[in-house]
Amino acid sequence: MVWLSTLSAATMLSANEPAEPLTFERDIRPILKAHCLDCHGAEAEPKGGLDLRLARFMLSGGDSGAAIVAGQPAGSLLIERIESGEMPPGEKKMSAAELSTIRLWIEQGAKTSRPEPEKLDPGIGITPEEREFWSFQPIARPAVPDVKDGAVRTPIDSFIAARLEQRGLSLSADAERLTLLRRAYFDLTGLPPTREEVAEFLADESANAYERLVERLLESPHYGERWGRHWLDAAGYADSEGYTNNDAVRPWAYKYRDWVVRALNADMPVDQFIVWQLAGDELVLPPHTNLSAEQIDMLTATGFLRMAADGTG
Repeated sequence: MVWLSTLSAATMLSANEPAEPLTFERDIRPILKAHCLDCHGAEAEPKGGLDLRLARFMLSGGDSGAAIVAGQPAGSLLIERIESGEMPPGEKKMSAAELSTIRLWIEQGAKTSRPEPEKLDPGIGITPEEREFWSFQPIARPAVPDVKDGAVRTPIDSFIAARLEQRGLSLSADAERLTLLRRAYFDLTGLPPTREEVAEFLADESANAYERLVERLLESPHYGERWGRHWLDAAGYADSEGYTNNDAVRPWAYKYRDWVVRALNADMPVDQFIVWQLAGDELVLPPHTNLSAEQIDMLTATGFLRMAADGTG
């Protein structure tokens, strides 16, 4: 959220008249949450008596007086402390774009998007704006656009065609069957088709030949090997620590790698895939003896938690 706010502010700064005034909830609080609220909002007694969780708290200020003066960024103590490097403490400082966002917000009158609460429980909490973030929303099925393009076969095609129609464009012509075959193989298994597989597919003129090809590739053990690499890259998988010059080997790391591959090949539900990696050990009650194959997999999945660099030996 911080980088989105920063990008929005940078765009506004480049224009003489911003299309929409900045607001505390949307543009400022994410920056303060990233840099300041641990000291000035997380505890019941904020540092220096300054609570930055609400705009009105900033206007009333703390032990040193008001943190901001609406309309006067040059006269605002918060700007002075940030520019001097005093705030936030430590090595992680605000970027120039983030500071410019705060300065512009103050200059525009330190506006909020709604009346602020009279009382606020201790702690940083989660705002309504943060709850509206896309990743916290339940999955919903959007209405499929009505389009004119006769090449549309699936709902996804409709969304693409609708956007193309807005620009006076249309869907590209269908790819040749050999091209579709190679794309499917490389996308799903990372391997090219053999000559025999090419000949077999090109000779299959049934209406669902491509669909059956995709199903067959999804059932291939190479599917988990191919797509497991994406997850393992995100998890930071490695066969050694690589934390210091003493690159200690992780002799059992491969067990986690193999579990990821098996889970993908078994089409494990995503929620189960995540839960086992984060808390698989909590799902297996002690004593850890005579474990079933599933219980062993639950424990193996928590190898995810050991993939980060670890200098503890």
